[in-house]
Amino acid sequence: MTLRRIRPSPGRQTIADLSWASLRVPRCTLTARLRIPRALAGRTALPAPRPPWTVLFTKAFALVAEDQPSLRRLHATLPSPRLLEAPHAVGCVVLERLHQGVATLALARFTEPHATPIPVLAQQLHHAKTAPPGASRSFHRLLRFARLPWPLRRLMLRFALATAAPLLRYGGTFAISALGRREAAIVDSVSVLPCFLSYGPIDADGGVAVFLSFDHRVMDGADGAAALEGLEAAMESLVADELAALAATPRLMPAA
Repeated sequence: MTLRRIRPSPGRQTIADLSWASLRVPRCTLTARLRIPRALAGRTALPAPRPPWTVLFTKAFALVAEDQPSLRRLHATLPSPRLLEAPHAVGCVVLERLHQGVATLALARFTEPHATPIPVLAQQLHHAKTAPPGASRSFHRLLRFARLPWPLRRLMLRFALATAAPLLRYGGTFAISALGRREAAIVDSVSVLPCFLSYGPIDADGGVAVFLSFDHRVMDGADGAAALEGLEAAMESLVADELAALAATPRLMPAA
């Protein structure tokens, strides 16, 4: 039997690097069943194309982080172990896009999602999915990183984990990835960021399974449980209210 050798795509190389680096992050994963019927009704009332659920969860989680500082912290080990706290949550949506005919990992980074209108977040996500590599700073940076020799990539990741500042500058305080449209859920992560949020399909009654994986050096299970409770509250209050206001004065949304 002859095996065919396939050169890893930039996306596969990046996932391999992140998988390697994530082994150095002690993670704990919580799951909860949330009920968000108001958010579901508010989104359904909007004309198509509607804002993606990833945008709504990004904004809601960032709103929770405003009142829960542990969700805005990163762990660093150099020059000594310490926690770094960002003034606001920085969100990072993990997505997939085509590059030279191959599905490739890409990121949509949101610097202040708690204070950014939902339509603007949706436009930023759409840009990250569709803009040419040269027009998307984060995607262009990812491709450049993937072209570096693998020992250098691993060294850079070790430095980023040790100092934490590069994680915030190029990633964020939390990441979101979801496969709800494919009737699947991500229950574990290879993220190097302090928090990784995922969710399953949204049921007709607004029920949804949510998974939160976090760096145990940064916070404990009680903090994670409070974050999930706050996420449901934020979706059903501030996010649902903004969706209702958009339905009253609809604006054009990019396709999800």
